[in-house]
Amino acid sequence: MSANLDKLVALVREAASEKILPRFRALSSDDIEEKSKGDFVTIADREAELFLTPRLIDLVPGSVVIGEEATAATPDLLKKSAGLGETWYVDPIDGTSLFVGGNPGFATMIAFADKGEVLQSVIFFPVQDELFIAEQGAGTTLVDKNGTTRLSARTSPTSLSAAKGAFYTKHYPDGWEPRLSLLKSKVASSNNEMCAAREYTDIARGAKDLATYHRMLPWDHAPGSLILRETGGVARNVETDENYRPQILQGPHVLAANEELWQAAQNLMA
Repeated sequence: MSANLDKLVALVREAASEKILPRFRALSSDDIEEKSKGDFVTIADREAELFLTPRLIDLVPGSVVIGEEATAATPDLLKKSAGLGETWYVDPIDGTSLFVGGNPGFATMIAFADKGEVLQSVIFFPVQDELFIAEQGAGTTLVDKNGTTRLSARTSPTSLSAAKGAFYTKHYPDGWEPRLSLLKSKVASSNNEMCAAREYTDIARGAKDLATYHRMLPWDHAPGSLILRETGGVARNVETDENYRPQILQGPHVLAANEELWQAAQNLMA
């Protein structure tokens, strides 16, 4: 890992230890808000992002931080992600509803991009102490209780009938339901974790094989997209054939373990 990536990993662990885990299963009603129906934010989300933001800028002076909670307060901040400069994308707690419910499946996600390309990313599940690290061209590594494992490229499954999927359909426009239902009917099984961090990392390590999304907010998708790509996976728009980039905020995307599986999904949805 590069020196900055080592520092990023240490920073993510520190944020989880100091700002997130002490609040887990210890939230009061005053610590939780609902930004919109079913979309929660907690004091831990805000404190973790506030902790991370200046420290990330210190890692790369002159960089911009696009955080979920800062953008919720100042929506115009998201426009900065359209630039090609050095940018951090931060989701302090991905799966906040899980965190609020006392479910340990939440994660902290950070990606670093430059010239519109994601170069480094970290996804950390603090309760399970599972850390996924990716660097462009250097592969994806999982650090957990079993040690350090470099995740290998996934060459199977290549058929939908053998695939396990996760279908996020809420933000798809009218007219997509028949195609999504058809795809769902062709896979072996489906299950949503309600956490993008888990879907990306599950595909990268072989616990799942594909997922569908339409809303592509960068803090949700930039970190996992690199982790997936560095294991031979695909995150791509099925209409435009464009690989996911942080500047893409919506569109019918399929995540898949490999190119063959993605093509099978696209062929069915075309």
